[in-house]
Amino acid sequence: MNSKHPDLDLQGRIRPGLDILANEIVIALKKRSRFAANNAVYVPGLLRGDDQQSLLMYTLGRIEHSHAELGRYTFAEQDAFTDVHGVQSIIARTPPRSPLRQMPSGVGDRIIDFYRNWVGEACESGEDSSTYGETVTADAVALLAIMERVNLGKLVAESKFLELQPQFIETGGDREAMLALIVRRDREVKVLELAERLAEHYQLPPAPAVSVFEFMIATTIDIEVDYLRLRIAEATATAD
Repeated sequence: MNSKHPDLDLQGRIRPGLDILANEIVIALKKRSRFAANNAVYVPGLLRGDDQQSLLMYTLGRIEHSHAELGRYTFAEQDAFTDVHGVQSIIARTPPRSPLRQMPSGVGDRIIDFYRNWVGEACESGEDSSTYGETVTADAVALLAIMERVNLGKLVAESKFLELQPQFIETGGDREAMLALIVRRDREVKVLELAERLAEHYQLPPAPAVSVFEFMIATTIDIEVDYLRLRIAEATATAD
């Protein structure tokens, strides 16, 4: 049964995974902050023979294609920034059993827009073409980790739905009613405190780190709400 699926273990699996990603994200942000804003990597013009795509999206596309070949996006909690539909896994194995319903979160553009604004505030202005490669490498690591972290909200939402299914159905999909069931301010405070500690440890100013984690909390909540509405609609239709 879904309730027994190990991926839905909040204390033993999901939250430790969130903490690991927190480290990866802050490290990537620290690396990115060492380089100039390098806005040229975010707009078309740097790729030879391609005037339509930015260096960042090209890099993300290459990485995500490789990850798709390794089966990353066969897991329902994973989403990509680029189109990986049709990429075949190179691993001979039975597709992994997932406790989740399929629901693309569609937050890629939202994450990139936020991240570009963050770069403008956290990095020195200007261009340094000698660091373009290092810049998009740090960008890709940060963006992929942020994407993975916010989409873990699907697992959190499924776990909470199985625990409180009657209460969620009773909300009828109302956002505020669902937030009363899913938002834990004490947990959010701990997440932001972790961001501050990690920033201090990796010598990144705390405010830029905290702003990223605040963004991830808000985005995760929106994904949870969308996923729970899907589950509520499904349960209601089954009951009818």
